[in-house]
Amino acid sequence: MKTNGYVYLRINENYTATIRDLNSLSDYLDKVGDTDHVFGEVTAISNVHKTFLNEMYKIVNMHKKRLNKRFIGRETLVVRNQGSRDARVVGVNSEHLLIEYEMPNGTTALNIIDGMASADDYKSITYKNAMTKFDIELSLLINNPQRK
Repeated sequence: MKTNGYVYLRINENYTATIRDLNSLSDYLDKVGDTDHVFGEVTAISNVHKTFLNEMYKIVNMHKKRLNKRFIGRETLVVRNQGSRDARVVGVNSEHLLIEYEMPNGTTALNIIDGMASADDYKSITYKNAMTKFDIELSLLINNPQRK
């Protein structure tokens, strides 16, 4: 899909791309993919149809999700309830990672984190809500709701 206008899309801290063709954007992300934490930030829009923007955001979100999938199965240490807990990344979406950890009494919990470096900055989520908001690797879950 092409447009006569343009969108300035941050690819990384040093590069802002001028987007006029979504196929070119998709190809670039597949082949080069040199994105970082600022990827997806739009700095300017001119004469672009809403449909073009929606499709562009879909491509951006798919790329972010693909990047986040590399963390599935990775382990980290988190501090929860006055103690250090082993946690594992069990799911992703385009913006966040989903980790699961186990308490000494055997109960488990899920947390949403922004990245592996920010595991202590989290938001809790129920298993039910996580199933609809994340692409989860069910075999990694300690408390696998599918096993019951």
